[in-house]
Amino acid sequence: MSRCLSIIRSGILLLVLTMATTAEARNLLGDLLNAYSKYQEVNMLLWLSGDVKAEKRFGQEVKWFLNLTNKKVKDPETLRWVNTIFDRIKPHFRDRGFDYDITVYEGNTVNAFAIPGGNIFIYKGMLDFVGSDDELAAVLAHELAHAERRHSLKHFRQSVAFQLLLQKAVKNKRDRETWGALVGALTMLKFSREDEVEADDLGQAKLFAAGFNPAAQVVLWEKFVAKFGKGDKGLMQYLSTHPPSQDRVEFARKNLAKFQVPETRDFNLSFNLLSDVQDNLLQNGSFETDLIARGQPDAWTVKEGKAFLAEGGAMTGRRSLQVVTESGLRPARVVSEFIAVKPDSRLTFTGAVRGEGDGQRVSIGAELYDAKKRLRGFIWPILANQPVTSAWTKVQGAIEGGPTPDRHLQKDTAFIRLILQQGPMSKGSVWFDDLLLQRAGVSRPTNLVAGGDFEYAGPGGLPEGLTGTPGALARDIQRFKTGYASLRLANAGSGETEVEFPPIPLNSLKEGQELQGTFHFCGSAEIKGRCLLEFLDEAGNPLSRRLIDKEFTAKPDLWQATGFRARVRFEGQEKAVARSVGLRFVAQIPAGAHLWLDGVILR
Repeated sequence: MSRCLSIIRSGILLLVLTMATTAEARNLLGDLLNAYSKYQEVNMLLWLSGDVKAEKRFGQEVKWFLNLTNKKVKDPETLRWVNTIFDRIKPHFRDRGFDYDITVYEGNTVNAFAIPGGNIFIYKGMLDFVGSDDELAAVLAHELAHAERRHSLKHFRQSVAFQLLLQKAVKNKRDRETWGALVGALTMLKFSREDEVEADDLGQAKLFAAGFNPAAQVVLWEKFVAKFGKGDKGLMQYLSTHPPSQDRVEFARKNLAKFQVPETRDFNLSFNLLSDVQDNLLQNGSFETDLIARGQPDAWTVKEGKAFLAEGGAMTGRRSLQVVTESGLRPARVVSEFIAVKPDSRLTFTGAVRGEGDGQRVSIGAELYDAKKRLRGFIWPILANQPVTSAWTKVQGAIEGGPTPDRHLQKDTAFIRLILQQGPMSKGSVWFDDLLLQRAGVSRPTNLVAGGDFEYAGPGGLPEGLTGTPGALARDIQRFKTGYASLRLANAGSGETEVEFPPIPLNSLKEGQELQGTFHFCGSAEIKGRCLLEFLDEAGNPLSRRLIDKEFTAKPDLWQATGFRARVRFEGQEKAVARSVGLRFVAQIPAGAHLWLDGVILR
């Protein structure tokens, strides 16, 4: 067949190259084009004979039509979530020569389906219906199981009506009515009971192999059964093609014993895992990493004097940069790596500095380089030989293009290196920490949870405003997931260990506003905890109804993450009584064990 195609293509090319204009040549060209069209028809129909290449080509035609009639989801966070789960599962299925892919469509329909060629589709409505990574994995694994076992091929081989419809569609790609009927038949395909049981068993085994909790399939089918019993029209499409039943719930439950996995409803949700990562142009602005173990921070170079990492007493994390000058006449100077800029760039800077005693002088500026990285000058727009005290002091400034040569970028500037300088005309040490260089207009998103990164210690060693079980809470700068510190919770002696963040005033929120939260957690043993989001009254006491009561299970030495969503909506007398929203964590921690929290974010 491929040889025939090559001959046809060669004939067409020859006719075009010779610019044939005779009637005979035109007739021959028409005959060749008809032959090529016929080849395409036969090629697509070969799918029914089991030809994988033909199935892939047919699947692409169907996908093309589906994309014409559906709107794709563009939200990057939604796509990240779906693709992350899909990419973990698909390697566990035989590809049969397919390139399994996933497409996410807008729409409230609770539906997911597979079409020939390994193409999987899911609607936003299904994403809203599932409540965890594991439940989404169960849906996707079920559809991949249908694709691997080629259940649609098996079904349509037995359907004369479909074969006639397929033949009509491939003969006329512009016949939208026929193609619509064909695609409808594919997407509304009712598999046999045997096929559904096979997809259930295979999908559940594969999601378990991919590291997801197979108990999610039990919960998912229970939710379908419960919703279907209520006659929810939004579910009818999925339920008509994948009819749920209590039998399928029980089959999934029995499989848990085979996997030796307990039944649970405690699953992870990584959708909308929020990040406080900043667009820092400095690769190691808090001087925490030293991969070569040479005592100097990665991404920084000592030009003059001495500089090394200082342990303890840092503004953030464990380390700061200590810069030492041994001569009062010559400065000590440390520079960053090259940072690409434009002459009209505007960069904002913040950082912290302190000195040894009160007689130290500090400069913070930049070396300017052209496109060939030739040094063209120095500027000192942030600090220019200014005195500093022995206490950490925050400094800020800007590096930008402008008319003043000694204060601004020059016209040929293509790169800069940030300069940290001690002296001249002072002797001793200065320390730098928590440096942030950003392009103007990039701002750190607001985290409603004050102290949720645990970077800054307040009174008592904890972030300011953080309260909880006395003696059971500590900031840990040796173990963390994000940044340079975490919160360590220990056994409370009796009862639960609790930590509560500063309350969020309701007047800073809007009624109906959606709150999205995430947090990382890790245990020294398996520890169950709960994340509670609740309205608080004037005295700070929680009201009876909780906005969120999310259970999570920490595993030994394994950082995990989960998230939640809730809306600021009032019931009954809550609006008259509530004054703020509180976030707290509680856990029953065994003696000698610890639970760590990090990256607690609410927006």
